[in-house]
Amino acid sequence: MLMGEVMREAAFSLAEAKFTAGDFSTTVIQNVNKAQVKIQEKKDNVAGVTLPVFEHYPEGTDSYELTGLARGGEQLAKLKRNYAKAVELLVELASLQSSFPGLNVLLLISSQSWMRESEKSAIG
Repeated sequence: MLMGEVMREAAFSLAEAKFTAGDFSTTVIQNVNKAQVKIQEKKDNVAGVTLPVFEHYPEGTDSYELTGLARGGEQLAKLKRNYAKAVELLVELASLQSSFPGLNVLLLISSQSWMRESEKSAIG
């Protein structure tokens, strides 16, 4: 699924949840304790170049599991799933974007060494 589609579904599910369950933003703000999803950075070594890799992982319990119990529970569950999917894709995108500069350096180094080798073989 494309990033735009995931974000559109997340935004649409937020509108659905607000329509069905009413304004639940105060409930969410009052129940904030810790982040439920955290990001961990790891290092990956590709041909001698260290690249950052980001991974997301859940931590703790869902402090909003009773939100929407009176009405709109299904839409709120859908909202959580859609935004979790959006966060997962955004973390993957951030990991790829942060790897590109390192890979670019690797490509430049290898193309320069290839050019030097081809010049040596052409001369000699």
